[in-house]
Amino acid sequence: MQQTNPAVEEIILGMRNMRPYIRKLFSYATDMADAEMLILSLLYNSPDGKMLLSQLHNELVPVRASKLTNITNKLEDKGYIKKQRLKSDRRKVIISITPKGRHAYEKFEDALREVISKNIDRLTDEEKETLKRSFVIWTKLLENV
Repeated sequence: MQQTNPAVEEIILGMRNMRPYIRKLFSYATDMADAEMLILSLLYNSPDGKMLLSQLHNELVPVRASKLTNITNKLEDKGYIKKQRLKSDRRKVIISITPKGRHAYEKFEDALREVISKNIDRLTDEEKETLKRSFVIWTKLLENV
């Protein structure tokens, strides 16, 4: 195993310890796989609810293109997204979120809000601020991955 500095080891341990809680939170909110929900999130939060499949792939690197195709096929079968080839360039595929997909994503976020709202009072004001700041730090740490 590669030797790293203690801060890196503590971060990895913290991530490892948080993973079961994050998975539990997600499983409480939805029966969809993490990758499926991430795709819905990207589409839901895009300006017009659409993205080229290639753009989606760039956002989800290192997910292989074949795996992304399988995931988007499942989402399309469930009625959460719609795929269309561009008329101007048949090689390109536009993925758009459907009203059913929007509803599923909103239901997911509502469930997350409910769980967090039920538990937020367990934290002190200082802990709440630290938690909020930690997301900025995580973004800074991982934005170039």
